[in-house]
Amino acid sequence: MRLNFGLHCQMEGLGFKTMNGNLHHSRLRCLGFLAVLFLSAVSLKANPFNPASSPIFEFGTITSITLAILAEAGCIMLLLRRWRTPRWFLLWLMAMHLVTYPIFLGLLWLSSGKPPVLSVAVGEGLIVLIEGGLIYLMCRFAPSAKAEMPLPSVSKSLLASLAGNVCSAVAFPLLMMLVGWIAFSIESAISD
Repeated sequence: MRLNFGLHCQMEGLGFKTMNGNLHHSRLRCLGFLAVLFLSAVSLKANPFNPASSPIFEFGTITSITLAILAEAGCIMLLLRRWRTPRWFLLWLMAMHLVTYPIFLGLLWLSSGKPPVLSVAVGEGLIVLIEGGLIYLMCRFAPSAKAEMPLPSVSKSLLASLAGNVCSAVAFPLLMMLVGWIAFSIESAISD
């Protein structure tokens, strides 16, 4: 007697659930999501903290960080537009970063002896989990103008957080280059 793979795994207690013989919401898929979360190659470019270089409190660095966080918040708002979100959701997301960004920098500082690739990837992964949980809690407990809309699930909140952090990680180096180019143009115009 021939069993299909999903039914065989379910009978063996491997944790796979089937729906019409197809794999559906398996633990393997969850592990794949976590692997992408922690080992994302894009997040390796998101390290604004380098103790050997210039200070982090320069105008160009703060401007780039702020604009990258704004891009992240916009991405999260776009992904959760069909779900119940609090009033002033953009401000809630920006205020959330007043907590999570120092945590990210603290994680980078604590892992300064480790390889930078590993420390940034683990820091980004933990921040995605923290921000996803905070987004879920904001949508669940903060007063909403769209009370009739359904709540986003934890997985949708984590996915929105992951997409927002990828957007921020892509935007940050581009914004740093743009701000550097603007500063160079201003300095060259002044010196001429």
